[in-house]
Amino acid sequence: LAAAPSCCNGLDQLPYEPLEAGFSGNVVIDSQAPAYAFETGKSFLRAFKLPAGGPSFELRLYSQAGSSVLAPNAMLLDSRMRPTRLLDADDFVYVPPTGLKGDSLDARLRIDRSQPEHPGNERYLILYTSEAQMAGQTVLQHPAKAYAKALGNEPPSIPDPVAQHSPVGVIKLVMIPHSAAGSNAKGYVPGYSIGQEMGNELPTAPAPTVLPETSAYYRQAIDAALAQKDLERALRLADEAARVGDTQAKQHLLQRIEIR
Repeated sequence: LAAAPSCCNGLDQLPYEPLEAGFSGNVVIDSQAPAYAFETGKSFLRAFKLPAGGPSFELRLYSQAGSSVLAPNAMLLDSRMRPTRLLDADDFVYVPPTGLKGDSLDARLRIDRSQPEHPGNERYLILYTSEAQMAGQTVLQHPAKAYAKALGNEPPSIPDPVAQHSPVGVIKLVMIPHSAAGSNAKGYVPGYSIGQEMGNELPTAPAPTVLPETSAYYRQAIDAALAQKDLERALRLADEAARVGDTQAKQHLLQRIEIR
């Protein structure tokens, strides 16, 4: 990974692969995948362009674990290549084997399509990892313990295997129609708009004057939301600030979450 050249100078230059509706398959992130210097460190990656039309859907991600596992990050961007969500170690949860599915780090996210053609709709997905996550490990459930639990017996007192985090791995990606997906997925809905971004012309009005203390309040609130990894709240605060006349709040937010 250290010797791999960075593929691109910005997120807009990543090699996005189109995903068809209903896709289900393995996403291989190996040493042949593109590498990019994210804010969280260099990582191999796979980038996808999500279906624009059709109904809302859910993405299910399963990073397959064995002696090693790729601990994923998942970044979503809107049609203008602006980040909307970042899923990291707090969002990918270890799930023991069930049926034919092995150990994995799992996440579910809902992609909203209730407002067709809205520029805020999430259109791009990037799968990668971070330097901090590559230094970690995941404790797996020993198969003998799983077997004992399935029989209703006391699990044996034996060590659990450990999967070392790796820069490479395999993530199974499954796209499911929202009507069949359930309600446990993490969601994001772009702000409703009937303005120019939806193709309507509105009369111009002078922007209200914002007080310095108001501007400072919104910047502090945005920084606090980002510190808590609550990107949705930070985006809402930036929108609210813009409505009261702080036109630079969104730029402040983008500078804080810019990926280099």
